[in-house]
Amino acid sequence: MNLQPGSTVVHPHHGPATVVGRFARTVRGESVEYVDLAVHGGTLKVSVPAARADEIGIRDLPDSGELHRFAEVLCGPSTPEESQWSRRIKAQRELLISGDPVKLAGLVRDLLRRGERSPLGTAEKDLLRQASGPLMAEVALSVGCDEESAYEVTRRLALGESADVLATLPEPACA
Repeated sequence: MNLQPGSTVVHPHHGPATVVGRFARTVRGESVEYVDLAVHGGTLKVSVPAARADEIGIRDLPDSGELHRFAEVLCGPSTPEESQWSRRIKAQRELLISGDPVKLAGLVRDLLRRGERSPLGTAEKDLLRQASGPLMAEVALSVGCDEESAYEVTRRLALGESADVLATLPEPACA
């Protein structure tokens, strides 16, 4: 993974970020190298220890293979739904907290499908927004489109269209 200034990476909870610098801090008497990340879409800056970036979940933007994996998850079967609201929300929050893009794609799929059957409650609308925001930003950067286009393709995949809908993204997605 490239953690040099100017490179774009993905933070598991904040989404895409640009590496803006590196610096050293003294922690418990030892010098620790940190990487400064500027999160896209706002003014948030995050510093992470460079040596623990993988452990934290910092990753490169998804390549075409990973994007097709997202599409498979979005087109795949829904996860069995817990009937009790509190348990369902707890399970959904755990998926969100994981920061795993495949799990987030599954969560977005399930919430979009649930929203088509009946209106989502406020908590589930918030979860959908929190799960889809970083994921859509990541996909949009990877394929060179805007987040609205990425969300529309995601929605169409989740609601039953084939992976052929990926062809509706701008040309870089097809390369």
